[in-house]
Amino acid sequence: MILCKALGIVRSGYYDYLKRPIKTISDRDIKDVKAIQHLYDAHFGTYGAKRIAGELRTKNHIVNHKRVSNLMKEMNIKSKIRVKKSKKEEKIKSAGFVPPNLLERHFDATLPNRKWVTDMSELVVNKVKFYFSAIMDLYNREIIAFVISDSPNLKLIEDTLYAAMETRSLTDLKNILIHSDQGSVYRSFNHHQLSKKLGFIPSMSRKANCWDNAVIESFFSHLKTEFPHQFPVNSAEQVMEDLPNFIKYFNNDRSQKRLGYLTPTSFMNAAI
Repeated sequence: MILCKALGIVRSGYYDYLKRPIKTISDRDIKDVKAIQHLYDAHFGTYGAKRIAGELRTKNHIVNHKRVSNLMKEMNIKSKIRVKKSKKEEKIKSAGFVPPNLLERHFDATLPNRKWVTDMSELVVNKVKFYFSAIMDLYNREIIAFVISDSPNLKLIEDTLYAAMETRSLTDLKNILIHSDQGSVYRSFNHHQLSKKLGFIPSMSRKANCWDNAVIESFFSHLKTEFPHQFPVNSAEQVMEDLPNFIKYFNNDRSQKRLGYLTPTSFMNAAI
């Protein structure tokens, strides 16, 4: 398969991924996550997986330290002390701030608000160019923010982040991994400062590698392909007015194979 060759994976591994059962949150997951978060916060982020598992055991909450470790990875938390030394983010004038690819094409999430992917794109209608930015939660593949602008600048990215926070009723973005490509705005000093201010964990695709952010790239492809079949494309103003309606359709009415043919909204409601 051409796709498998492009991704650098074997065909059997690709089909195994498609057949893999959809991850859902069990009552045990919820119980363990709450217990882990409580101990982690109570000790100011200094507890690691083994210490958390050990202390939970003294409270008759039996959970293996490996499971604690895996859940902590999903929660994007880790002990703040005695961590392995790693190279700090390099600030290179020509490249800007380029954090590592922490997502590593792991496009599934067992919890909401843990892995978000984002990107911006453009449309030209009757010689009028405009830009839009989107954020998707990988847990239920929902577009939780979609903002339109006449310029692909930091304000567009910032407005998108705040729109996502409003959608999910969040006061900050602590422990949320947000993955993007290496666009100049995402690499900028101001975006780096924004990540510090809001508390999110930035992650970036490798240079010129669209597959590292394939899910949000796929969304933009579906939007540009399907939108003209549902809405008139007579003017830029009309398209900009109808784009939010397409987002509502995408989230509430359009089923997705990866979600067991549920819509993003139905998938989230079924897990609550």
